Amino acid sequence: MIRTQRCIRQLRLRRFFSAILIFLSACSSTPLEPAPEALAAFTSELRDMQPEDAFASVHQVRSGYLVWLGAKHSTRSDSFTFSLIEDAYAAIEFDIVIVEGCPTSWGPTPQRLVEYAEEAAASEEDGFQSGGEIVPTILGALKQEATIFCGEPEDADVKLRVTAAGFSDADILGFYTLRSIPQWIRERRVDDAADLRIDALLAEELEKNRSRLALDADVLPSLKDWRVWYSETNAKPLGADFTTEEAGPLSDGRFRSNAIGAAISKARAAFLHELVISKLQNGDSVLVVFGASHLMIHQPALDVSLGEGCRALTDGRNRRIADCV
Repeated sequence: MIRTQRCIRQLRLRRFFSAILIFLSACSSTPLEPAPEALAAFTSELRDMQPEDAFASVHQVRSGYLVWLGAKHSTRSDSFTFSLIEDAYAAIEFDIVIVEGCPTSWGPTPQRLVEYAEEAAASEEDGFQSGGEIVPTILGALKQEATIFCGEPEDADVKLRVTAAGFSDADILGFYTLRSIPQWIRERRVDDAADLRIDALLAEELEKNRSRLALDADVLPSLKDWRVWYSETNAKPLGADFTTEEAGPLSDGRFRSNAIGAAISKARAAFLHELVISKLQNGDSVLVVFGASHLMIHQPALDVSLGEGCRALTDGRNRRIADCV
């Protein structure tokens, strides 16, 4: 009788644990649901809530982690941004790394990106890294043998979305060219937007972007036409009073270029959100390194799709990434 009761209890326990395993298996195989509707508009209020320096959001997802690093774009290897990238690689072995500034269509671990990072690393001098934070990001991924993906949509897709929002081809081409100016200043290629060296850079960028966007030759056909577009768009000539805010995606910004940037940002954000969620489906650990404003935009959608993340900073006063793991 006692032996029979033991057998019954053991059978019940087996059934209980089998049910638990089936439940856990079902949970782990349930697809993660993207939440693009929860992406935030980048308003002045949201910008003012953004930390002053690099920060990150860490989410445990199934058997892996998502670390989304919001970079304060930097060309200094002793910056908080570079430190936080190092912090991420020290805390987690990543399977996938997603970077800003190039299209996903380049495929996994594009050789041109690897060569760019390796050449930039070799030319670093006195802590100045002209390639910015993408350089330690790529080198760290290679060291961990992670697969690298670019996180940008095709320009043709962006153009379709932005023209549907009511902007012209000239607006898109004009803004694509305008947004490079802050980068040139960071890279010390020009001192400011009044620097005489900027004309050659603008002319080259204008032609490159025309090709990227597959636009006709009569859309802002010359640098003079681009400067007229800029003056009409932001109600002032391009000069020393140019601010990086003009190239930002503030949906309620004081410049008309901000509205164009916000429409482009919305198109990029929807694509990137879907990409990141898709790369998490198999339990891989994923590192995303984009500018800080992107994380501010994506954070609400990540929290809906993945649950609230652990916030990390690297200034010694807050949690580091390792503290979130």
